[in-house]
Amino acid sequence: MRDVTGQPYEALLLFHGGAVAGLCYLLLRIVRIRAGKRWVTHLCDAVFVLIGGCLFAGYVFSANCGTVRGFLSAAFILGFATVYGLFGPVFARMTQKIHKK
Repeated sequence: MRDVTGQPYEALLLFHGGAVAGLCYLLLRIVRIRAGKRWVTHLCDAVFVLIGGCLFAGYVFSANCGTVRGFLSAAFILGFATVYGLFGPVFARMTQKIHKK
Protein backbone atom coordinates (compact mmCIF):
# COMPACT_ATOMS: atom_id res chain seq x y z
CA MET A 1 0.00 0.00 0.00
CA ARG A 2 1.23 3.45 -0.85
CA ASP A 3 1.53 6.21 1.71
CA VAL A 4 -0.71 9.26 1.80
CA THR A 5 1.91 11.77 0.67
CA GLY A 6 0.99 11.24 -2.98
CA GLN A 7 -2.74 11.75 -2.54
CA PRO A 8 -2.76 15.52 -3.16
CA TYR A 9 -0.85 14.94 -6.39
CA GLU A 10 -3.32 12.25 -7.40
CA ALA A 11 -6.28 14.51 -6.63
CA LEU A 12 -4.81 17.38 -8.64
CA LEU A 13 -4.11 15.06 -11.54
CA LEU A 14 -7.72 13.85 -11.56
CA PHE A 15 -8.93 17.44 -11.19
CA HIS A 16 -6.98 18.22 -14.37
CA GLY A 17 -8.57 15.21 -16.06
CA GLY A 18 -12.02 16.48 -15.13
CA ALA A 19 -11.14 19.90 -16.51
CA VAL A 20 -10.06 18.33 -19.81
CA ALA A 21 -13.31 16.34 -19.92
CA GLY A 22 -15.27 19.54 -19.27
CA LEU A 23 -13.50 21.28 -22.12
CA CYS A 24 -14.28 18.35 -24.43
CA TYR A 25 -17.93 18.55 -23.42
CA LEU A 26 -18.09 22.27 -24.16
CA LEU A 27 -16.45 21.79 -27.55
CA LEU A 28 -18.91 19.04 -28.42
CA ARG A 29 -21.70 21.37 -27.34
CA ILE A 30 -20.78 23.71 -30.17
CA VAL A 31 -21.06 20.85 -32.67
CA ARG A 32 -24.34 19.70 -31.14
CA ILE A 33 -26.01 23.10 -31.29
CA ARG A 34 -24.62 23.94 -34.72
CA ALA A 35 -26.04 20.76 -36.25
CA GLY A 36 -29.39 21.00 -34.46
CA LYS A 37 -30.37 17.43 -35.33
CA ARG A 38 -31.38 14.85 -32.79
CA TRP A 39 -29.08 12.10 -34.08
CA VAL A 40 -26.08 14.46 -33.89
CA THR A 41 -26.97 15.19 -30.27
CA HIS A 42 -27.02 11.48 -29.46
CA LEU A 43 -23.79 10.91 -31.35
CA CYS A 44 -22.05 13.76 -29.51
CA ASP A 45 -23.30 12.43 -26.17
CA ALA A 46 -21.98 8.96 -27.00
CA VAL A 47 -18.62 10.41 -28.06
CA PHE A 48 -18.44 12.38 -24.81
CA VAL A 49 -19.16 9.31 -22.72
CA LEU A 50 -16.38 7.43 -24.49
CA ILE A 51 -13.94 10.32 -24.20
CA GLY A 52 -14.84 10.93 -20.55
CA GLY A 53 -14.48 7.27 -19.65
CA CYS A 54 -11.14 7.01 -21.41
CA LEU A 55 -9.91 10.20 -19.74
CA PHE A 56 -11.00 8.99 -16.32
CA ALA A 57 -9.39 5.59 -16.78
CA GLY A 58 -6.19 7.07 -18.17
CA TYR A 59 -5.83 9.62 -15.40
CA VAL A 60 -6.60 7.05 -12.69
CA PHE A 61 -4.00 4.68 -14.12
CA SER A 62 -1.41 7.44 -14.34
CA ALA A 63 -2.22 8.73 -10.85
CA ASN A 64 -2.20 5.53 -8.82
CA CYS A 65 -2.05 2.45 -11.04
CA GLY A 66 -5.80 2.14 -11.50
CA THR A 67 -7.16 2.15 -7.96
CA VAL A 68 -10.44 4.05 -8.05
CA ARG A 69 -11.07 5.93 -4.83
CA GLY A 70 -13.87 8.23 -3.80
CA PHE A 71 -11.76 11.35 -3.46
CA LEU A 72 -10.31 10.78 -6.94
CA SER A 73 -13.77 10.49 -8.45
CA ALA A 74 -14.81 13.61 -6.57
CA ALA A 75 -11.74 15.49 -7.85
CA PHE A 76 -12.57 14.48 -11.43
CA ILE A 77 -16.18 15.63 -11.06
CA LEU A 78 -15.05 18.85 -9.37
CA GLY A 79 -12.65 19.60 -12.23
CA PHE A 80 -15.44 19.03 -14.75
CA ALA A 81 -17.87 21.22 -12.77
CA THR A 82 -15.29 23.99 -12.41
CA VAL A 83 -14.60 24.22 -16.13
CA TYR A 84 -18.29 23.92 -16.97
CA GLY A 85 -19.20 26.60 -14.44
CA LEU A 86 -16.47 29.03 -15.48
CA PHE A 87 -16.52 28.60 -19.24
CA GLY A 88 -20.06 27.32 -19.81
CA PRO A 89 -21.62 30.79 -20.10
CA VAL A 90 -18.92 31.86 -22.57
CA PHE A 91 -19.54 28.82 -24.75
CA ALA A 92 -23.31 29.35 -24.43
CA ARG A 93 -22.97 32.87 -25.84
CA MET A 94 -20.73 31.57 -28.61
CA THR A 95 -23.19 28.85 -29.57
CA GLN A 96 -26.08 31.32 -29.58
CA LYS A 97 -24.16 33.55 -32.01
CA ILE A 98 -23.25 30.54 -34.15
CA HIS A 99 -26.82 29.25 -34.11
CA LYS A 100 -28.22 32.61 -35.28
CA LYS A 101 -26.01 32.64 -38.39
